This record gives sequence, structure tokens and C-alpha cells, in this order.
Amino acid sequence: MTIEDINKEAEQFAVLDHSPIGQFVLRNDFFVIFWNRCLEAWSGISRTEIVGTNLLIHFPHLGNDMYTNRIKSVFNSSPPIVFSSQLHKYFIPSPLPGGKFRNQSTFITSIPAQEDGEFYAFFAIQDETSVTTALKSNKLALNQLKDEIEVRKQAEEQLVQLARYDSVTGLANRILLREGLLRALVKTRRSHTTFALMFLDLDHFKDINDTMGHDVGDLVLKSVADRLKCRVRENDLVARMGGDEFAILINDCNPDDAAHVAQGILDTLAPFHKLDNNEVFISSSIGIAMCPNAGNDPESICKSADTAMYLAKNMGRNNYQFFSQELHEQTMKRIHLENDLRHALDRNEFTLFYQPKVDMNGNVIGMEAFISWQHGKLGAISPEKFIPMAEKTGIISPITEWIFHTACMQIREWQEDGYLSKDATLAVNVSLRQLKQKCFWDTLQKILSVTELDPCNLELEFAENSIIDNPKEITILLEKIHQLGARITIDNFGTICSSLNYLKGFPIDAIKIDMPFVQGIGKDHIDEAVIKAIITLAKSMGVQSVAEGVETYEQVNFLLEHKCDLMQGFYFGRPLPAEDATKFLKEIVFKEKLEVSQYSFTN
Repeated sequence: MTIEDINKEAEQFAVLDHSPIGQFVLRNDFFVIFWNRCLEAWSGISRTEIVGTNLLIHFPHLGNDMYTNRIKSVFNSSPPIVFSSQLHKYFIPSPLPGGKFRNQSTFITSIPAQEDGEFYAFFAIQDETSVTTALKSNKLALNQLKDEIEVRKQAEEQLVQLARYDSVTGLANRILLREGLLRALVKTRRSHTTFALMFLDLDHFKDINDTMGHDVGDLVLKSVADRLKCRVRENDLVARMGGDEFAILINDCNPDDAAHVAQGILDTLAPFHKLDNNEVFISSSIGIAMCPNAGNDPESICKSADTAMYLAKNMGRNNYQFFSQELHEQTMKRIHLENDLRHALDRNEFTLFYQPKVDMNGNVIGMEAFISWQHGKLGAISPEKFIPMAEKTGIISPITEWIFHTACMQIREWQEDGYLSKDATLAVNVSLRQLKQKCFWDTLQKILSVTELDPCNLELEFAENSIIDNPKEITILLEKIHQLGARITIDNFGTICSSLNYLKGFPIDAIKIDMPFVQGIGKDHIDEAVIKAIITLAKSMGVQSVAEGVETYEQVNFLLEHKCDLMQGFYFGRPLPAEDATKFLKEIVFKEKLEVSQYSFTN
């Protein structure tokens, strides 16, 4: 033990510095850990000289078995010992003027050490007076010391509570969970048993905080904690990881046991939580890592449980999923792909592809831009795979800015070269997360300013569900975009059961019929009926109807017959990179229009 450790250990005895009695504390290896001021004056030995050293170095006569054996007995919490001045005049020699020494009585008492079951030897050196007075003084000092130790003990217990337990729910925290996992791993290696770690995340908890306030949110967390504790055994551990995430360590269980507990937790949380004047319904997503297969240390086990929990979220929430090696490999691939995505812009790995839109007369009235990621090792990666990843990781903003800038510059070039008319549009798909970013509006204005593109040449396509699910906050932004002059199209229309009350309140210019309906032309009369209904709806609203995924002559004829305004698909042209799209448009200029169909446009 270093002198710093000894000094820290001695802090609890500071109260003895105010005592008129010479007092010191001895460790069981006979090292002095405290020497009070009175004893410094009496003995002529300073605290810095003696603390951290063996007492026998300074007072060799105490090495006599008569003393050492009796002192050692105190370390076993034996009754107090008294060395009277009559028999042991100079137990701790204390010089006086004229070369004389004090005659002193010495009282030795055991006091608890910091380690459980261990004791210090507490010495009180008293001038020769009546034994009664000496004992009284010693008792007073000892009581003061015990009070001080008790106060420090309570403070230490409070610090331990704060360090290892969650302040909101009273559950164990990450530190205590890690200790539990280490113990479980030791037991597993010794007895070849298995245990489970569950990660539990409350579904849509953020909505509760946002709508009801954080006070109600804390009440929800406490209520969930109480229900979780009631659902597991006493030897299991429930912890709060932070936010709305909990962890449950189930000792000595197999996968069937873990599944039973997980389903029980889902059922336990399902009934509403009565909180003051609020009734709150809670569901959760649970990931289960069976150990030791899911990891050999607390960190890897937690990652496994976390991975399984996110799988449960992706499976629709309010369910539980087990971690597997296959899931681990998929997760690692995703993590590597996310890291590569962060560098894709700098590596110039993104490309925009363009597909024509044609009207009923075969004129190319605009293009739609599609982003593609050409990964250095994996090749082409579709936007359906990496755009959600970019949104989740927060790197969608620079990608969005790059898409808009590249697309706006390209349509300007085509217009200036005469390959597209001045009123042609270029459509860009925008997701809900892109739209909800605070910088989206500023980015849009910045790009239009830098590229000097007329806003009427830009068309933004939004998926139907992104608008319907967030009508109030989205409507304001759509109004601003529309007033700016840009066109707004609802993409994938008809894929969800949306309310027409919402639809009529949005500033839109076109409705896009989703590809599966178009693919059903000539095969499914219900798909055909839906298409006709959407075309009729669009006309009644005064907006255009656009069919995407048009691939066959039969589909074109049907759409023309029912007067769909615009069409798009492989029948007219596949998405092409800018250079090939330019060649395509150049050829169209000379042809004036595409041969759309033999169907009479005048019918």
C-alpha cells in the first residue's frame, strides 16, 4: 500500500487531532496509519516521520513478545488492554524538559477497519492520573471516533448507491449489470450452465415525453421498473441502461425459459399504467442473448442483446427476438457498410440516373433522378438499401444536398443545349426524414440560388405515407415549397388506406400511381379499377395523374384509353447515367416525340 493509500485511509481519524490525549492507530502489520497532534508534541516524532512506517522501528522495546502478542490479540477484536504506568512507565517514551519522561498509562482498543471482519488497534496514551479519569477520557474519544466512522460509512454507502444504481427507478445501472454479467460468466465456465441477457426498449417512449412531459415520462419508467421486478426471480437482475432502455439478467435459464420470461414481460407491460391523471399504454421490443454463445465478455454480450432488440423493432415492435450468429454476421456487414457510406461522397461513389416522363402525345416533359451507390468492392447498391441507412446514421443531409445540386445543374445543362424545353421538370424523391430536417428548407433555397434554376423546373416526390402520417408539420413546409414555385407529387399513391380529407388539404400538383397496380393491367380487374379511380380522383382535384412502371404495349393502351396524363417506365426508357441520358434526349429531339402507342390520342 502506498503512502497515498495510507493517508486516504487515515482521513477517517481526523477527529482525533482535537483530542488532548495522545492517540494513534495501528494496522495489523504494525504500520502506523494515524498519529495525532497531541502525540506529536508528547513524543517529539512528527506525523510525516512515523505514518506509513513500522512502529517497532521507532520503539524497538515494543518488539518484546510481552507487548507484540498482546497487541496482536487486539486485531482479533479482543477486549481492551491496559498497560499501566506502574509497570510500563515509558510505553511510548515522551520527553520532558530536564531529560525526564512522562509516566503514562496506555489503553488499546479494537476498532473496525475498512475491510469486513478486519480491525485496527486504537492506542490512547494518558498522563498518569487516576485510572477512572483516563478511562473516561478514552471512552469519550472512542465514541467520537465511532460516530465519525459511522458518518463516513453512511456517506460511502450513499456514494455506492449513486455509483451503482439508477436515480430515477432505483434499479441497478450499467456498472452493477456488468458486475452481474462477470459473475454469471464465471459460474457458466465453472458449472457449464447458460444464462440470458435481455435488452428491452419501450416503443415510442419519446412521444410520451414530448406530449405529456418528462415528469410523466419518469413516472412511466418507475412503473415499468416495478412491473419488471415483479416478473423476475430474486436472483435475477433488472437494470436501467439509460433513457427508455432496460436490461434483465436471467440466471440459469435455457432458451425456452428466456422466451417464457420475455413473453411474460410483454404481457405484464401491456395493461395501461395509471399515472396521476394519465392512462398510458406501453409496449416494448426485447432482444435476447443466450450466453455464453452470444459472447465471452460483458461488452460483446450487451452488443448481442442490443442487436437482437433492434431486430425486434424491425419486426414490428412489441415482440422479442433471439440473437444468432447469422444475425451477428448481418450486423457486422451492416456496420461496415455504414462506415463505407460515410466516405462514399468523398470517394465520388454516388451516381444519378435519369428516366424520362412522357405525356399522352409522346413528348418527354421531364426526367426523374435516381441515386445509385457504386461501392468499391460490392458494386451497385440500391437506394432502397442505403438511403434508410443514411437517414438512421444522420448522413442524409450532405447526400441530399449533393443530389439536389447535381440534378439541378443537369437539367439546366439539358435546357441550355435544347434537349429539354424550358418548362420541363426534373423530379427528385424526398423521404420523410429528409423533409423533417431543419436544414432542408435552407438547403433547397441554397441549391436553387447557386444553380440559378427556376423553381418551377424542380419537382419533389414524397411517398404517400410520409405526408399522411405527419399532416400538420408537413403541410406548412409543403405550402412554402409550393409557393416557391416547385411542383409537388405524391409518390406510391394507393399503397395505404389514406384519408381523402388529408389529401385535399395538401398543395400537390400530381398523383403517382404505384407500379404494382400498373403491373396488374390485363391481369387483375381490381388493379385496373383502382387505376381508373385514381385517374378520376386526380382530375376532380385538378392535378395530374402519373403512372410509373409502364413496361408493355397493353399497359400503355389502357392508360391512354383512360386518359392518364403522364407515363414513366421501361417501355419509354430505363434509368440512365447523365451521359447516356443526354444521348437519349438528343435522339428524341430529332424524332420530336416518342412513338407511344398505336392507340388514337384523339379518342
